Amino acid sequence: MNEPEYWERLINRSLCRFFLLRALKQKPMHGYEVGKFIMETCSGCCQPSDAMIYPTLHELLEGGYIECHTESKGGRQRKVYALTEKGLESYRVAAEAWDRAIPYLVEATEAAKGKKGDNQEE
Repeated sequence: MNEPEYWERLINRSLCRFFLLRALKQKPMHGYEVGKFIMETCSGCCQPSDAMIYPTLHELLEGGYIECHTESKGGRQRKVYALTEKGLESYRVAAEAWDRAIPYLVEATEAAKGKKGDNQEE
């Protein structure tokens, strides 16, 4: 737990899942577009891998949170994913949860830096 990579993996997983829903709220996308959207939206702080994106898309598809159709482009077949009403509601619920947590995260990170709320000497 003392390695930054440990925490970055945990954060990355949660943020990527949230921003995947955010991406599909924008418009229907294929997997590569979703990854690109997440990277651009987060300025690289969340780095989704194919190993995160595609299993998550599959899980969301099975749960009815997204739907999928096949699109032909340049002779290639691509799966395009879109949020369902259930997925849109999940995105809203997730946004509310993040919104409630953010002030506490800010406070905790400031305390870790010694900015406020930390009476303990280091």
